[in-house]
Amino acid sequence: MRDFAFEESRRGSVAELSLSGDLDMSATFRIEPTIDRLLDEASEIVLDLSEVAFVDSSGLGLLLTTYERSREAECSMAIVNSRPEIQRVFRLAGVDDVLPISP
Repeated sequence: MRDFAFEESRRGSVAELSLSGDLDMSATFRIEPTIDRLLDEASEIVLDLSEVAFVDSSGLGLLLTTYERSREAECSMAIVNSRPEIQRVFRLAGVDDVLPISP
């Protein structure tokens, strides 16, 4: 288990969240307030998963909910740099065709 952390950076109205560690239930509680704020402030949210080692059902739920909410808020969302093992989780869960995942 790796401790979850995230770092926020901005380029104009584009917000990037670089996530690291395990995206599990504990992590979702920590990052939700930041995502809520960014959905109000940014025109695009980019989630960099290059340092995410594990995603559980809570993490998948967070990504799906964030995507749904971003569409409602007319805010673009992209998931970038996910590792092959994380892409496999997306594929097995059937969300690889739903979430905006960039190679």
